[in-house]
Amino acid sequence: MLPAALDSSRLRRGIGLNPARRVSQAQSELVSGSVQVEEQVATRAAPALVGFAGTPSRLLALLRTPLYTNASYLWVGAVGAALAGFAFWALVARLYDADEVGLGSAALSTLTLLAMLSHLGLGLGLIRFLPESGGRGPRLANAVFTTSAAAAVVSSAVFLVGVPLWTPSLGFLREQPLYSLAFISFVVLTTLSVVQTHAFMAIRKAKYILVQVVLVQLSRLALPALVAGFLGAFGIVASGGIAMALGALVGFGLLARGLPGYRPAGLIDPGAVLKLLPFSAANYVADVLLLAPGLVLPLLVVSLLGSAEGAYFYMAWFLGYLLTSASAYLALSLFAEGSHDPGALRVLSRNAVVGGLAVATVGGALLLLLGDKLLLAFGRDYAAEGATLLRIVALAALPAAVVNVYLGALRVTKRVRELVIIAGVVAVTTVALSSALLPVMGLTGAGVGHGLGQGLGLAIVLSRLLTATEGTMPQRMRWLLVTLAGRS
Repeated sequence: MLPAALDSSRLRRGIGLNPARRVSQAQSELVSGSVQVEEQVATRAAPALVGFAGTPSRLLALLRTPLYTNASYLWVGAVGAALAGFAFWALVARLYDADEVGLGSAALSTLTLLAMLSHLGLGLGLIRFLPESGGRGPRLANAVFTTSAAAAVVSSAVFLVGVPLWTPSLGFLREQPLYSLAFISFVVLTTLSVVQTHAFMAIRKAKYILVQVVLVQLSRLALPALVAGFLGAFGIVASGGIAMALGALVGFGLLARGLPGYRPAGLIDPGAVLKLLPFSAANYVADVLLLAPGLVLPLLVVSLLGSAEGAYFYMAWFLGYLLTSASAYLALSLFAEGSHDPGALRVLSRNAVVGGLAVATVGGALLLLLGDKLLLAFGRDYAAEGATLLRIVALAALPAAVVNVYLGALRVTKRVRELVIIAGVVAVTTVALSSALLPVMGLTGAGVGHGLGQGLGLAIVLSRLLTATEGTMPQRMRWLLVTLAGRS
């Protein structure tokens, strides 16, 4: 969803226009070059989205555009990861007791959070700058990987030193020096894998992400049984960490194949990294804010309710959040494609939000009907304790679809201040309300906090769109509904 105060003539510079400007018609050509979308816009401001036609042939043509082909690789990878993750956690739930599952899932969430913190937004900078770097691309990529790896070592070491202060329940990570060294290594390699994902998007090779996901998930499925019984909760951490390490190593080989002249090597290049920082820093902050609730909430649940409840929470959240991930992947594809062709952003945004809403609606309906049955795969206690949470998280994917696409468009247009504000509101609301409601409502409180956080984000987005149009409030509301429905 494109911020409404922009038009195509100034989009390449990311400069906002007076929202009162009248636009009578919007016409864009899709990336395929054979499909054109023309719409008459009844609003007095540049529309947030330009719709796509509803005929089957045109719909199929749209699905073949880079926006959806790249997103489809991400979706297939996500579905594959979900199925493999489903099997992984079902296996883990039978090999380990609930306390170990709770501690292991919290530690894996921490590992992922540290990896997300450690890339410093430089991977997002690659999406923006790698396409235009030419022969300097391989050097830029290696400089980003080296900087991110160094940050991962520092962040994971600091976390381990402070475990007794902020999360004593994860003290098992410090029980043996080997556990600590392995944890740091896992954080580093997971960080590199995250940056590789951004690099693949930058070179329009999302299919490599799918290859990497398949390898990681297959590896992860084989490991729990091998380490169960003698590593305790750390066996769960090792299963995930070793799989990510294998994925990162293969990722470097794939990048060497997709980026001409690339060979992985350590490289310190402050000049190259500093060039990315102005753009990367704000996007990094926004990404951390967007990802933090899903990674912090498992820790909150373990701290406030106990490790067994942490296990029940993690399984329900894992399944329900897949629907929100679908629109997040669309937003990532929108960011990549919009960076390559800013003039097509309005069309890309409209198509992305409609696709995200469609997935959230269909998937939400399925989880509302069958969510408790799916949780039975982990055990009866998981279904009894987590079904309500799963349904709430699934419903929250609807507002999240609009919010995610809007934020993706903000990245392209460099509206980083608004990006950070909206992401911050959603994150703070989710974590604060969940912290307050968990002791009162149990796991359901985390779902309510998440839903209200996404709802508030949606309210901000809709208010931004409504204020960019003229007319009476009923006329503005009608325009907004027509826009989101994908009609001309």
